[in-house]
Amino acid sequence: MLRTYGAMLLLAFVVGVLWAIREAKLRGLAPERMVDSGLAALIGGLVGARILYIILDPYLGWRDLPFVWHGGLSFHGGLVGGILAVALYAAAVRVSIGLVFDTGAPSVALGYAVARLGCFLNGCCYGCPTDLPWAVRFRDPTSGELTLPSHPAQLYAGLGSLIAFGILLWLRSRARVHGQLFIAYLGLYGVVRFVVEVFRKGYTSELMVGFLTAAQVASIGLMALGIVGWFGLKRLGARREAAGG
Repeated sequence: MLRTYGAMLLLAFVVGVLWAIREAKLRGLAPERMVDSGLAALIGGLVGARILYIILDPYLGWRDLPFVWHGGLSFHGGLVGGILAVALYAAAVRVSIGLVFDTGAPSVALGYAVARLGCFLNGCCYGCPTDLPWAVRFRDPTSGELTLPSHPAQLYAGLGSLIAFGILLWLRSRARVHGQLFIAYLGLYGVVRFVVEVFRKGYTSELMVGFLTAAQVASIGLMALGIVGWFGLKRLGARREAAGG
């Protein structure tokens, strides 16, 4: 029987690829390149996400690596694994790596929003207790008991990713060089994840440095990369335009 979590991951992949095909047509890129890139990202992303999750979880060992359907994926690890896989694919077929990443950036944001619905239905990655009217009780994966009414942090992450998706669509006509839009996505994801971790810390996300979780530390790096990368590439694009003019 196909589990809900796995089904939502599959749906996220399909939605992301369909949007990437749409973006490819707008950019003059062969749609099949994005389908192949999506498959590379899926494989590389799953491997990277599972590896980092196992590294960070003291209760899991390498023998648990194949059991993805049990949950337990780190998006930061998946992001690194997916980036490496897509970069290798783009280099192998001699297509601009920056163009492929920019074409897929909105798709990643959209697919991530769908995947977080899977986390919500699976009951993982929930937030701290709250008395807000939209609080949800989840079944704790360790004890099997219902939690106190808690923040549906998974839905916050999905909503934040949809907002990032909209911002990327607004930014794509403002990007001057290939790779700039993807850099912007990394920064936007960093913002979304940092905020969501505020609701998760101490419950489904442990502190790492002071009052910051491991994901927040990584998110700060992504935010810095997004800001510096966007304006750095923007300046580079302006110089190229000036030289060409």
